[in-house]
Amino acid sequence: MFALIACTEPAAETAAFVDPRADGPYGVGVTTIAYTDSRGKPLTIEAWYPATVEGDPDPYEPFVFTGLAHRDAEVLDGTWPLAAFSHGYSGFRMQSFFLTEWLASHGCVVVAPDHTYNTFFDIDDDKTSQVMLERPGDIAGSVDAALEHFDVEDRYVMMGHSFGGWTTLAVTGGVLNMEEASAFCAVDGGFDLCDVIGEVPADAALPEPDPRAYAGVSMAPCGWYTFGEAGLSSVVDTAVMVGALDDTCEPDTEARPTWERVSDDKALATIPDAGHFVFSNLCDLGDLQPECSAEGYIDTPTAQVEIKQWATAWALRQYTGDSAYDASLSSKLMTIE
Repeated sequence: MFALIACTEPAAETAAFVDPRADGPYGVGVTTIAYTDSRGKPLTIEAWYPATVEGDPDPYEPFVFTGLAHRDAEVLDGTWPLAAFSHGYSGFRMQSFFLTEWLASHGCVVVAPDHTYNTFFDIDDDKTSQVMLERPGDIAGSVDAALEHFDVEDRYVMMGHSFGGWTTLAVTGGVLNMEEASAFCAVDGGFDLCDVIGEVPADAALPEPDPRAYAGVSMAPCGWYTFGEAGLSSVVDTAVMVGALDDTCEPDTEARPTWERVSDDKALATIPDAGHFVFSNLCDLGDLQPECSAEGYIDTPTAQVEIKQWATAWALRQYTGDSAYDASLSSKLMTIE
């Protein structure tokens, strides 16, 4: 009911409001797509979608975790809205299935590529500058794949975590400024992407922002300075989410400067007791980070309920233009600015 009314209708005047915090009514399918994009680059893409399902969900191999998704289940008929997700540095395409599955259960197709040379399986630090320039194209290629494999709209909401949060900014309008970035790193140094700034050609440019991306949710982003002082001013309809205890992409030096520089239709959602990896399913693999079990951190599943519901409310607000969604963008768990 939620997605059929709120997600699949393209205009606010024809889309009845349904609480974006309600449980999704659809079964969740997942499939892996091998796709060669317009650059000639092979992509491995995970896609979640509304599906007809039976039996128990399937595990995400080669990992041990299982969510809601059924491997290669039959796609439900309908024209579905589209979302894209970008994983973090040394992450992988299924790293935030708590969010991607939930979106699919609400009637959205979600695509997430592995960013070659930047995943858990193939990380190559010597190629990080190359990865940075190629990430937005990986998303565009994944959207092209979705258009070929599913009946979806040709516009999408962009979401990502950490380096994927940076990718979200690039896809939704960010413009690189390597000259300013180099000057910033020379003075301030020590920030996550400063180590690779010197390896990026001074005249490097990202692909043109994808006009099909109508909104973004950037989670725990790093690297605002790669866009210079003004390079994020063209980022549209993008919210930033962050954990206040994030010591990887620190809120005061990364997330807040990002939020201050993006365009006016924006929000900053801060989870007071969360770390960097609360936006992923990393803790499902064990106590790999202190925030997975240490005292002082919020319970990850509790936080993720709020993250997925709030992110979807933001996406639907931008998707429909319906101000009724504004009420769902408040939170008892997060501080909203």
